[in-house]
Amino acid sequence: MSTQAEFQSEFTNYLLAERLPIMPPRMQAAMTVYRNTVMRGWIDALAANYPTILKLVGNEWFEAAASEFCRRHHSNTPVLAELGASFPSFIAEFPPAFDLPYLSEVANIDRNWMKSNFAADTASLPVSIFQGLSGDQLMSTRLQLHPATRLVACKHSAVSIWLHNFHNNVDELTIDDSDQDALITRLPEGIVVTPLCMIEFRFLTEIQNSKALGEAAVTALGINPEFPLAATLAKLINLGCFADVSPKPRTQT
Repeated sequence: MSTQAEFQSEFTNYLLAERLPIMPPRMQAAMTVYRNTVMRGWIDALAANYPTILKLVGNEWFEAAASEFCRRHHSNTPVLAELGASFPSFIAEFPPAFDLPYLSEVANIDRNWMKSNFAADTASLPVSIFQGLSGDQLMSTRLQLHPATRLVACKHSAVSIWLHNFHNNVDELTIDDSDQDALITRLPEGIVVTPLCMIEFRFLTEIQNSKALGEAAVTALGINPEFPLAATLAKLINLGCFADVSPKPRTQT
């Protein structure tokens, strides 16, 4: 006798098969209805998780891609917000998307927007945390990213495309030739997606990799000696990018 896990696996394979196996007519009809209902639920959940992709490609294209994705990568998670974690990488390898090289990156921003929205809630660092520190003390500190902070490497102007479509901008989209990466943070008013230049992204990646602020600064200044360190740090703090710092400043109350 099959175990429950084996039964569930076989049943899922039936649902996702290109064609249902031969079975009695009534069972065939019931399975067809059930399969269509399950697939509809998965597609709708993917559309909710990737709203910007849906806007970009339209219902027909999205449903075709989502159906193919669900057949290849069925999910066992009961949490609909977690459905489609590998959808961005699927789009990157999906032949109909080859003419849309930005699409998988836009999907990755959608995905990380969702992850940021559901990340753990904790206070972000205030700018005042560094008041009274000497230059040496400041450069030796290590900043910890807020749980809601996400960094997404992008090309193909994906950040501009995402922002334009996510916010339903009706003006003509103007795209420059410079690549921008995405910083996703959570403020009291909601999730914020901010484009970062290459040096800002590299600077923040160094901090994410547990480098001291001075080490991250050396990396950024090595790329551009005029990198505005103080202004960039203030910008990132005001965006709610960080949650903790070590060592703790003695001036902290």
